[in-house]
Amino acid sequence: MSETFEQHFAQTPEEKPKSLEEIKEEKVLALREEIRGIKEKIERGELTGGKAIEGYQRITALVNKIKKLDEKEEKQIIGWQLEGRLTEENVLLEYQAGGWVCAANFSPEGDKVVVGSGDNEMMLVISLTEKDERGEPKVLAEYQAGGWVSAANFSPEGDKVVIGSGDEMRVISLTEKNILLKPKVLAEYRAGEVIRAANFSPKGDKVVIGTSGKMQVISLTEKNILLKPKVLAEYRAGEVIRAANFSPKGDKVVIGSSGDGMVRVISLTEKDERGRPKVLAEHQAGGVVWAANFSPEGDRVVIGSRDDEMQVISLTEKDKKGNIIPRVLAEYQAGGAVLAANFSPEGDKVVIGSSDKMMRVISLTEKDGRGEPKVLAEYQTEGAVSAANFSPEGDKVVIGSNHGEMKVLGTP
Repeated sequence: MSETFEQHFAQTPEEKPKSLEEIKEEKVLALREEIRGIKEKIERGELTGGKAIEGYQRITALVNKIKKLDEKEEKQIIGWQLEGRLTEENVLLEYQAGGWVCAANFSPEGDKVVVGSGDNEMMLVISLTEKDERGEPKVLAEYQAGGWVSAANFSPEGDKVVIGSGDEMRVISLTEKNILLKPKVLAEYRAGEVIRAANFSPKGDKVVIGTSGKMQVISLTEKNILLKPKVLAEYRAGEVIRAANFSPKGDKVVIGSSGDGMVRVISLTEKDERGRPKVLAEHQAGGVVWAANFSPEGDRVVIGSRDDEMQVISLTEKDKKGNIIPRVLAEYQAGGAVLAANFSPEGDKVVIGSSDKMMRVISLTEKDGRGEPKVLAEYQTEGAVSAANFSPEGDKVVIGSNHGEMKVLGTP
């Protein structure tokens, strides 16, 4: 196929409304067609070795999408439903973490949220379906980090969490306990510098961290001579790296730094003339870069900066030497520093959190009356919104603020 399932359903506002059954039927047909196309390429020998493995992994993901379509409620089939200024009726769940919520992310299944708190130095995993004896959202796991938890993310399988706290990265099990019946630490790495970002690779076998001066990719399967997690790649930016994330295929990393306001896309398979990971693209975002994340297809990056701006840049255009020329596809001026910025699962929207106490969902396919990206939904909190992410289904958003609140927003 010339387009993927996700691209096929990045619908424009001009398309006429369709019934729920029509939408579901079209999605299933598109998924099956893409599966058929991949299988044919493998059978013809067009995909071999690593490419064939990626093909089979894509088929598995597409099959899972079909299963989820059958399990969805009607309101979930058509995706995002929230519009306009959101109220407390849209708060599906709220939890007071007791300190600045630096990180808030859904689990892969969307039934849990991990929270990283600064002031009380805690990692918490909170259920979206279970209550405790007081009727509050049930805390399924907690870990006292002993330092400001600046990053917290689930593994692709949802059975582990990676956190960055002080100068330490830790991978914590959600299925195993230590002798004190606390979540077991499966891996830890001391960076020697304060860790600002920590995220799993798509396969869950590596972690990327951003520190006060460098990006490192750490193996979770290989050890060095000191029996510590092996450093597979390192790039020294000379600036504080507040954002570091893998591409969907895991072959690249995007980093955002503070002092120089630069966003860089770095290869994990190619080296430059000095033997360092090759910088494939650079973009001057301006000011401190707080957020930098790949789109689901890996062809774009969304950026949040201190200059109160969200930008979406393209990575598809190249010069004669094959170097990527970043192009700004969309930008939005918030009323404060954009502290969080993430794509929706379909890649047609972006959620941002900013220091003006606002969460906004912004369309990448629709414009407002001034020709700017249309704000589809917004919600005002009592503090700066430092974390904002879509649920796996794209129908909810989780936010965290410097007032210690984590909230899940959706349609009641």
